[in-house]
Amino acid sequence: MPTIKIAKLWRSIEAFGEICTRILGLGLVYLIFSFIGQELIGEQFKNDVLLSLVVLPAIYVLKDSHKILEAVFIKVIAKDNSITVFSGILTRREDKLGFTSVENVEQVTTFLGRIFGYSTIHLYAYGSWVRIPFIKDPKSLRVWLEERIPN
Repeated sequence: MPTIKIAKLWRSIEAFGEICTRILGLGLVYLIFSFIGQELIGEQFKNDVLLSLVVLPAIYVLKDSHKILEAVFIKVIAKDNSITVFSGILTRREDKLGFTSVENVEQVTTFLGRIFGYSTIHLYAYGSWVRIPFIKDPKSLRVWLEERIPN
């Protein structure tokens, strides 16, 4: 059985960067529309209405801030015939899948994942699936999994 390590630090940095980029994008949209409003309407343009339109999307982006710590709370246990993933911060989730019913293995790699060598692996079975997130050295885990999955 392989030792499955999670890319905790790099995934946390990536999630923080994603949230900061979205907030900066909202700030840029605010500045662009503020400039357009000032040019088209002039002194009668009120930034208050525009600000209120940007606040709700900002709250929507910030609601995902838990993803910064998500990788810290993941534990994966692999056995010869199954894999179990424990995840969650406040609500803990235990997801187990036996290899006998697996029909597909999918690997998803983000941009930073390609640079720092981590991926998320999805195992699909009949009526079920398991997500194994932020795995360091996903290639060796995938080879190990495919050896155990019956054809």
